Amino acid sequence: MKNNTLKKIACALLITLPAVASAQTYPQGSIEFIVPFSAGGGTDFASRVLTEKMAEQQGWNFIIENRGGAGGNIGLSQLTRAANDGHVLAMGQTSNMAINPTLYANIPYDALTDFTPIALVSSQPMVVAVSAQSSYNDFEALIEAARENTGKVSMSTPGAGTVSHLSMEVFSSRADIEFMHIPYPGAAQAVTDAIGGHVDFVAASLPSVLSHIRSGSLKALAVTSRERSNALPETPSVAELGYEGFEASDWKAVVGPADMADELVATLNAAVNEALQDERLRNTIENEGSTIEGGTADEFANYLQAEHARWADAVIASGATVQ
Repeated sequence: MKNNTLKKIACALLITLPAVASAQTYPQGSIEFIVPFSAGGGTDFASRVLTEKMAEQQGWNFIIENRGGAGGNIGLSQLTRAANDGHVLAMGQTSNMAINPTLYANIPYDALTDFTPIALVSSQPMVVAVSAQSSYNDFEALIEAARENTGKVSMSTPGAGTVSHLSMEVFSSRADIEFMHIPYPGAAQAVTDAIGGHVDFVAASLPSVLSHIRSGSLKALAVTSRERSNALPETPSVAELGYEGFEASDWKAVVGPADMADELVATLNAAVNEALQDERLRNTIENEGSTIEGGTADEFANYLQAEHARWADAVIASGATVQ
Protein backbone atom coordinates (compact mmCIF):
# COMPACT_ATOMS: atom_id res chain seq x y z
CA MET A 1 0.00 0.00 0.00
CA LYS A 2 2.82 2.37 0.94
CA ASN A 3 4.70 1.60 -2.29
CA ASN A 4 1.56 2.24 -4.33
CA THR A 5 1.12 5.62 -2.66
CA LEU A 6 4.73 6.57 -3.39
CA LYS A 7 4.29 5.50 -7.01
CA LYS A 8 1.19 7.69 -7.32
CA ILE A 9 3.05 10.68 -5.89
CA ALA A 10 5.97 10.07 -8.25
CA CYS A 11 3.64 9.86 -11.24
CA ALA A 12 1.89 13.08 -10.20
CA LEU A 13 5.23 14.87 -9.97
CA LEU A 14 6.25 13.62 -13.40
CA ILE A 15 3.00 14.96 -14.84
CA THR A 16 3.23 18.41 -13.19
CA LEU A 17 6.96 19.04 -13.42
CA PRO A 18 7.05 19.77 -17.19
CA ALA A 19 4.28 22.35 -16.80
CA VAL A 20 6.00 24.00 -13.83
CA ALA A 21 9.32 23.95 -15.62
CA SER A 22 7.79 25.52 -18.71
CA ALA A 23 6.50 28.44 -16.62
CA GLN A 24 9.82 28.84 -14.82
CA THR A 25 11.86 28.92 -18.04
CA TYR A 26 9.36 31.04 -19.98
CA PRO A 27 9.91 32.62 -22.40
CA GLN A 28 12.46 30.92 -24.59
CA GLY A 29 12.97 33.68 -27.14
CA SER A 30 10.84 36.62 -28.21
CA ILE A 31 7.09 36.88 -27.68
CA GLU A 32 5.01 37.87 -30.70
CA PHE A 33 2.17 40.16 -29.66
CA ILE A 34 -0.58 40.47 -32.25
CA VAL A 35 -2.48 43.76 -32.40
CA PRO A 36 -5.60 43.05 -34.50
CA PHE A 37 -5.79 46.65 -35.69
CA SER A 38 -3.56 49.09 -37.54
CA ALA A 39 -0.74 51.03 -35.90
CA GLY A 40 -1.65 54.29 -34.22
CA GLY A 41 -5.09 53.32 -32.94
CA GLY A 42 -6.28 52.83 -29.37
CA THR A 43 -5.64 49.09 -29.29
CA ASP A 44 -2.15 49.57 -30.69
CA PHE A 45 -1.45 52.27 -28.11
CA ALA A 46 -2.55 50.10 -25.17
CA SER A 47 -0.62 47.10 -26.51
CA ARG A 48 2.63 48.99 -26.86
CA VAL A 49 2.39 50.71 -23.47
CA LEU A 50 1.66 47.39 -21.77
CA THR A 51 4.30 45.28 -23.50
CA GLU A 52 6.98 47.94 -23.04
CA LYS A 53 6.37 47.92 -19.29
CA MET A 54 6.25 44.10 -19.14
CA ALA A 55 9.54 43.95 -21.06
CA GLU A 56 11.10 46.40 -18.61
CA GLN A 57 9.87 44.56 -15.53
CA GLN A 58 10.26 40.93 -16.66
CA GLY A 59 13.19 41.19 -19.07
CA TRP A 60 11.08 39.72 -21.86
CA ASN A 61 11.31 40.75 -25.51
CA PHE A 62 8.09 41.53 -27.39
CA ILE A 63 7.61 41.90 -31.12
CA ILE A 64 4.44 43.81 -32.02
CA GLU A 65 2.63 42.52 -35.12
CA ASN A 66 -0.18 44.73 -36.42
CA ARG A 67 -2.67 42.51 -38.26
CA GLY A 68 -5.69 44.66 -38.97
CA GLY A 69 -8.79 43.89 -41.00
CA ALA A 70 -12.38 42.68 -40.67
CA GLY A 71 -12.97 44.48 -37.39
CA GLY A 72 -10.10 42.70 -35.67
CA ASN A 73 -11.08 39.22 -36.85
CA ILE A 74 -8.01 38.62 -39.03
CA GLY A 75 -5.50 39.20 -36.24
CA LEU A 76 -7.34 37.01 -33.77
CA SER A 77 -7.79 34.23 -36.30
CA GLN A 78 -4.00 34.21 -36.72
CA LEU A 79 -3.67 33.57 -32.98
CA THR A 80 -5.76 30.40 -33.25
CA ARG A 81 -3.07 28.86 -35.46
CA ALA A 82 -0.23 29.54 -33.00
CA ALA A 83 1.33 27.08 -30.56
CA ASN A 84 -0.06 27.38 -27.04
CA ASP A 85 3.35 27.84 -25.40
CA GLY A 86 2.83 31.56 -24.72
CA HIS A 87 5.18 32.80 -27.44
CA VAL A 88 2.27 34.26 -29.43
CA LEU A 89 -0.28 36.44 -27.65
CA ALA A 90 -2.80 39.05 -28.76
CA MET A 91 -4.90 41.96 -27.56
CA GLY A 92 -8.55 41.08 -27.70
CA GLN A 93 -11.29 43.63 -27.16
CA THR A 94 -15.05 44.09 -26.97
CA SER A 95 -15.51 44.21 -30.74
CA ASN A 96 -13.59 41.13 -31.87
CA MET A 97 -14.40 38.93 -28.87
CA ALA A 98 -17.93 39.93 -27.83
CA ILE A 99 -19.61 41.72 -30.75
CA ASN A 100 -18.16 40.31 -33.97
CA PRO A 101 -19.13 36.68 -33.25
CA THR A 102 -22.75 37.72 -33.79
CA LEU A 103 -22.23 40.72 -36.06
CA TYR A 104 -20.32 38.81 -38.76
CA ALA A 105 -22.12 36.13 -40.74
CA ASN A 106 -18.83 34.26 -41.12
CA ILE A 107 -16.10 34.50 -38.50
CA PRO A 108 -13.04 32.21 -38.43
CA TYR A 109 -12.99 31.51 -34.68
CA ASP A 110 -15.08 30.84 -31.61
CA ALA A 111 -14.33 33.59 -29.12
CA LEU A 112 -15.23 31.40 -26.15
CA THR A 113 -13.32 28.23 -27.03
CA ASP A 114 -10.44 29.15 -29.37
CA PHE A 115 -8.58 31.40 -26.91
CA THR A 116 -7.16 31.35 -23.41
CA PRO A 117 -8.23 34.37 -21.32
CA ILE A 118 -5.19 35.83 -19.57
CA ALA A 119 -5.99 39.28 -18.17
CA LEU A 120 -8.30 42.23 -18.61
CA VAL A 121 -6.18 45.32 -19.20
CA SER A 122 -8.33 48.44 -19.49
CA SER A 123 -11.72 49.78 -20.45
CA GLN A 124 -13.11 53.03 -21.77
CA PRO A 125 -16.67 54.33 -21.78
CA MET A 126 -18.54 55.81 -24.68
CA VAL A 127 -19.33 59.52 -24.49
CA VAL A 128 -22.44 61.32 -25.68
CA ALA A 129 -21.22 64.73 -26.85
CA VAL A 130 -22.61 67.68 -28.77
CA SER A 131 -21.19 70.71 -30.53
CA ALA A 132 -20.12 73.59 -28.30
CA GLN A 133 -22.84 75.65 -30.02
CA SER A 134 -25.58 73.06 -29.45
CA SER A 135 -28.69 74.07 -27.53
CA TYR A 136 -28.47 70.80 -25.60
CA ASN A 137 -26.67 71.51 -22.36
CA ASP A 138 -27.41 68.26 -20.56
CA PHE A 139 -28.26 64.65 -21.31
CA GLU A 140 -31.84 64.96 -20.06
CA ALA A 141 -32.61 67.68 -22.61
CA LEU A 142 -31.29 65.50 -25.43
CA ILE A 143 -33.41 62.54 -24.32
CA GLU A 144 -36.51 64.71 -23.96
CA ALA A 145 -36.01 65.96 -27.52
CA ALA A 146 -35.73 62.37 -28.72
CA ARG A 147 -38.99 61.50 -26.97
CA GLU A 148 -40.80 64.42 -28.57
CA ASN A 149 -39.29 63.89 -32.04
CA THR A 150 -39.11 60.13 -32.53
CA GLY A 151 -36.36 59.14 -34.94
CA LYS A 152 -35.40 62.72 -35.75
CA VAL A 153 -32.60 63.45 -33.29
CA SER A 154 -29.50 62.47 -35.26
CA MET A 155 -26.60 60.48 -33.83
CA SER A 156 -23.22 59.92 -35.50
CA THR A 157 -21.09 56.89 -34.58
CA PRO A 158 -17.86 55.33 -35.93
CA GLY A 159 -19.97 52.74 -37.74
CA ALA A 160 -22.81 50.23 -37.56
CA GLY A 161 -22.05 47.41 -35.17
CA THR A 162 -19.37 49.30 -33.27
CA VAL A 163 -19.39 49.49 -29.47
CA SER A 164 -20.48 53.12 -29.77
CA HIS A 165 -23.46 52.25 -31.95
CA LEU A 166 -24.57 49.22 -29.96
CA SER A 167 -24.17 51.02 -26.64
CA MET A 168 -26.73 53.54 -27.77
CA GLU A 169 -28.98 50.82 -29.17
CA VAL A 170 -28.99 49.21 -25.72
CA PHE A 171 -29.72 52.58 -24.14
CA SER A 172 -32.48 53.39 -26.65
CA SER A 173 -34.19 50.13 -25.82
CA ARG A 174 -33.88 50.80 -22.10
CA ALA A 175 -35.21 54.37 -22.42
CA ASP A 176 -37.83 53.44 -25.05
CA ILE A 177 -36.68 56.12 -27.50
CA GLU A 178 -35.31 56.13 -31.04
CA PHE A 179 -32.45 58.10 -32.57
CA MET A 180 -31.65 58.64 -36.24
CA HIS A 181 -28.43 56.66 -36.56
CA ILE A 182 -25.87 57.98 -39.04
CA PRO A 183 -22.90 55.59 -39.21
CA TYR A 184 -19.52 56.91 -40.37
CA PRO A 185 -16.41 55.03 -41.53
CA GLY A 186 -14.51 55.77 -38.33
CA ALA A 187 -14.57 58.07 -35.32
CA ALA A 188 -12.78 61.05 -36.89
CA GLN A 189 -15.53 61.89 -39.37
CA ALA A 190 -18.30 61.17 -36.87
CA VAL A 191 -16.72 63.60 -34.41
CA THR A 192 -16.01 66.27 -37.06
CA ASP A 193 -19.63 66.38 -38.16
CA ALA A 194 -20.80 66.65 -34.55
CA ILE A 195 -18.43 69.58 -33.96
CA GLY A 196 -19.80 71.25 -37.09
CA GLY A 197 -23.39 70.73 -35.95
CA HIS A 198 -24.27 68.54 -38.93
CA VAL A 199 -25.61 65.91 -36.52
CA ASP A 200 -27.25 66.48 -33.14
CA PHE A 201 -24.73 64.44 -31.19
CA VAL A 202 -21.91 61.92 -31.46
CA ALA A 203 -21.52 58.68 -29.53
CA ALA A 204 -17.88 57.60 -29.52
CA SER A 205 -15.23 56.23 -27.20
CA LEU A 206 -13.76 58.63 -24.67
CA PRO A 207 -10.27 58.70 -26.24
CA SER A 208 -11.83 59.63 -29.59
CA VAL A 209 -13.48 62.76 -28.23
CA LEU A 210 -11.41 63.71 -25.18
CA SER A 211 -9.12 66.23 -26.89
CA HIS A 212 -12.13 67.95 -28.50
CA ILE A 213 -13.90 68.16 -25.15
CA ARG A 214 -10.79 69.58 -23.52
CA SER A 215 -10.37 72.15 -26.31
CA GLY A 216 -13.99 73.25 -25.96
CA SER A 217 -15.24 72.25 -29.42
CA LEU A 218 -17.48 69.53 -27.95
CA LYS A 219 -19.66 69.40 -24.82
CA ALA A 220 -19.81 66.05 -23.02
CA LEU A 221 -23.31 65.24 -21.80
CA ALA A 222 -22.85 61.74 -20.38
CA VAL A 223 -20.51 58.75 -20.18
CA THR A 224 -21.61 55.12 -20.38
CA SER A 225 -19.39 53.82 -17.57
CA ARG A 226 -21.20 52.84 -14.38
CA GLU A 227 -19.48 55.71 -12.56
CA ARG A 228 -17.98 58.99 -13.74
CA SER A 229 -14.67 58.84 -15.58
CA ASN A 230 -11.61 60.31 -13.90
CA ALA A 231 -10.83 61.96 -17.24
CA LEU A 232 -14.23 63.76 -17.20
CA PRO A 233 -15.14 64.13 -13.53
CA GLU A 234 -17.78 66.79 -14.24
CA THR A 235 -19.67 64.63 -16.72
CA PRO A 236 -22.39 62.39 -15.23
CA SER A 237 -22.76 58.72 -16.05
CA VAL A 238 -25.92 57.51 -17.77
CA ALA A 239 -26.50 55.25 -14.76
CA GLU A 240 -26.68 58.15 -12.31
CA LEU A 241 -29.15 60.01 -14.53
CA GLY A 242 -31.97 57.61 -13.80
CA TYR A 243 -30.84 54.48 -15.66
CA GLU A 244 -29.48 52.47 -12.78
CA GLY A 245 -27.12 49.66 -13.71
CA PHE A 246 -26.54 50.88 -17.27
CA GLU A 247 -22.97 50.33 -18.35
CA ALA A 248 -21.20 49.90 -21.67
CA SER A 249 -17.48 49.96 -22.34
CA ASP A 250 -14.86 49.09 -24.90
CA TRP A 251 -12.42 46.85 -23.04
CA LYS A 252 -9.05 45.40 -23.98
CA ALA A 253 -7.54 42.15 -22.72
CA VAL A 254 -4.56 39.87 -23.28
CA VAL A 255 -5.44 36.47 -24.72
CA GLY A 256 -3.51 33.45 -25.94
CA PRO A 257 -4.25 30.37 -28.04
CA ALA A 258 -6.60 27.76 -26.59
CA ASP A 259 -5.49 25.27 -23.93
CA MET A 260 -2.50 27.09 -22.47
CA ALA A 261 -1.11 25.50 -19.28
CA ASP A 262 -2.53 26.93 -16.06
CA GLU A 263 0.94 27.70 -14.70
CA LEU A 264 1.83 29.65 -17.83
CA VAL A 265 -1.42 31.60 -17.68
CA ALA A 266 -0.70 32.42 -14.03
CA THR A 267 2.79 33.66 -14.95
CA LEU A 268 1.46 35.91 -17.71
CA ASN A 269 -1.46 37.15 -15.62
CA ALA A 270 0.90 38.11 -12.81
CA ALA A 271 3.16 39.96 -15.26
CA VAL A 272 0.23 41.92 -16.73
CA ASN A 273 -1.05 42.87 -13.28
CA GLU A 274 2.39 43.94 -12.15
CA ALA A 275 2.69 46.20 -15.20
CA LEU A 276 -0.73 47.69 -14.50
CA GLN A 277 0.41 48.72 -11.01
CA ASP A 278 3.14 50.95 -12.43
CA GLU A 279 2.27 54.58 -11.70
CA ARG A 280 3.65 55.94 -14.97
CA LEU A 281 1.76 53.36 -17.03
CA ARG A 282 -1.45 54.05 -15.12
CA ASN A 283 -1.10 57.79 -15.69
CA THR A 284 -0.42 57.26 -19.40
CA ILE A 285 -3.46 55.04 -19.93
CA GLU A 286 -5.80 57.07 -17.72
CA ASN A 287 -4.76 60.35 -19.34
CA GLU A 288 -5.81 58.85 -22.67
CA GLY A 289 -9.30 58.31 -21.24
CA SER A 290 -9.18 54.66 -20.20
CA THR A 291 -9.59 52.94 -16.84
CA ILE A 292 -7.10 50.36 -15.58
CA GLU A 293 -8.70 46.97 -14.93
CA GLY A 294 -6.50 43.93 -14.15
CA GLY A 295 -7.69 40.94 -12.12
CA THR A 296 -7.37 37.17 -12.40
CA ALA A 297 -7.65 35.07 -15.54
CA ASP A 298 -10.80 33.42 -14.16
CA GLU A 299 -12.40 36.80 -13.56
CA PHE A 300 -11.71 37.80 -17.14
CA ALA A 301 -13.04 34.46 -18.43
CA ASN A 302 -16.31 34.98 -16.55
CA TYR A 303 -16.53 38.58 -17.75
CA LEU A 304 -15.98 37.47 -21.35
CA GLN A 305 -18.83 34.95 -21.09
CA ALA A 306 -21.19 37.65 -19.82
CA GLU A 307 -20.08 40.24 -22.41
CA HIS A 308 -20.37 37.70 -25.26
CA ALA A 309 -24.00 37.01 -24.36
CA ARG A 310 -24.85 40.63 -23.67
CA TRP A 311 -23.53 42.05 -26.94
CA ALA A 312 -25.00 39.18 -28.94
CA ASP A 313 -28.42 40.31 -27.76
CA ALA A 314 -27.58 43.92 -28.68
CA VAL A 315 -26.46 42.98 -32.19
CA ILE A 316 -29.57 40.92 -32.81
CA ALA A 317 -31.82 43.70 -31.55
CA SER A 318 -30.06 46.29 -33.72
CA GLY A 319 -30.34 44.23 -36.90
CA ALA A 320 -26.73 45.04 -37.80
CA THR A 321 -24.87 42.37 -39.79
CA VAL A 322 -21.69 42.06 -41.82
CA GLN A 323 -21.51 39.48 -44.60
